[in-house]
Amino acid sequence: MIKIIIQRDIHERIIGYTVEGHANAAEYGQDIVCASISVLAQTAILALYELLSIHIIYEMKEGWISCKLPDDLSDELYNQANLILNTMLIGMKGTYKMYSEYIELHDREV
Repeated sequence: MIKIIIQRDIHERIIGYTVEGHANAAEYGQDIVCASISVLAQTAILALYELLSIHIIYEMKEGWISCKLPDDLSDELYNQANLILNTMLIGMKGTYKMYSEYIELHDREV
């Protein structure tokens, strides 16, 4: 099972996320559930860095992705980052709705 945890600040802005585990919905290399969540999580990291030049704190290894925004961002950068992070979350929620037996999604707004 894939476990997704969305972290938010007191203003309800996404400040980080963790994705861990495997869906085991199909054979390794053919699991569209794992691929979907992994691509969304990794693309968000790339977009934060390449589009907004945010030096995010992240870790990636087999079955694990963790991302956290730095604490010293301006409100404008937090808002721009949240466009990217909320887009990621929309994709994850869509995958969750189709494949909820393989995903746990933890977010105060779910």
